[in-house]
Amino acid sequence: MQRSNKDSLRIFFDAAKANNSEQMLAVLHPNLQVIEAESLPYGGGMQGRENFTDFSKNVFKTWRNTNVTVEELIGDGHYVVVLATMSGEGKATGEPFSMPIAEVWRFDANGLVVEIKPFYFDTKKLVDVFNGDTRS
Repeated sequence: MQRSNKDSLRIFFDAAKANNSEQMLAVLHPNLQVIEAESLPYGGGMQGRENFTDFSKNVFKTWRNTNVTVEELIGDGHYVVVLATMSGEGKATGEPFSMPIAEVWRFDANGLVVEIKPFYFDTKKLVDVFNGDTRS
């Protein structure tokens, strides 16, 4: 019996906590696409499972003390929504941030992730923190 897509994500996030890239990548389709908001410092798209590790490191290295806490997985079928909180600090100023995020993970019929779309509650705040603009 094939595991559920939610179970695949639990395996992925457990592997991420354990720094197990091999187990993380095993859940991803070779032609994976990640689509980030263009306005973010790491915005745009990323394609290919082989690029995922470097892309993820780039996202987390954009900030200092970055943390994502997964709170809930919602969905059935080909889509699972991850509700989480992302926190960290701007590198230039040390300005802290914390905000809810939702990520839509799309799976193929074989249970591999083919697309990830993160949605941040306040992309402007992230850009301001990144640029050192703490007036907002």
